[in-house]
Amino acid sequence: MERVSLSKDEKDRFARSLLAHLDALYSFAWWLTHRREEIEDLVQETCLRALRSAHQFEPGTNLKAWLFSILKHEWFRRAGLAQREVLADSFSGNPEASGREWAAEVDLIRAVLQKDLDEGLRALPEAYRSAVLLFDLYGFSLKETAEILAVPDGTVKSRLARGRQMLRSRLRAYSRVSGNDAM
Repeated sequence: MERVSLSKDEKDRFARSLLAHLDALYSFAWWLTHRREEIEDLVQETCLRALRSAHQFEPGTNLKAWLFSILKHEWFRRAGLAQREVLADSFSGNPEASGREWAAEVDLIRAVLQKDLDEGLRALPEAYRSAVLLFDLYGFSLKETAEILAVPDGTVKSRLARGRQMLRSRLRAYSRVSGNDAM
């Protein structure tokens, strides 16, 4: 049953909890759009919408995932992508099983090739970039990532596989150009 309103104490607790996720919201907004003004607007609108809808949030569930969903939907709305297509890709691997290995790979690459990795991630098509960022870098589960992106689990698996492959290919190309063919 949806609550109609929150007490002042509940509103204050919710606002404090929301503030704890501001850095993550700014970071995610940066990956969606690299324009400072738009990042500020996205995060501000996300916070306003969350505060207005705080009574709809179910205590005990993942507030960060809920906030990321609001931010993502606001970005789609602003970008005119509300009617986006769901990719009909298939994937036979298990991204959750390889997620920890991939995260370690990302950490190592980030330490060595920060600029190249950032450029590679930015170059990914948005659908793949969002899946990789949410799952591999922000640590959301497959189910949470699917909920944030409003797509089926299978679509997330496919986007992770393809996004990771595109990123690996791009990083290999950067490696060859820079003369470090270790990848």
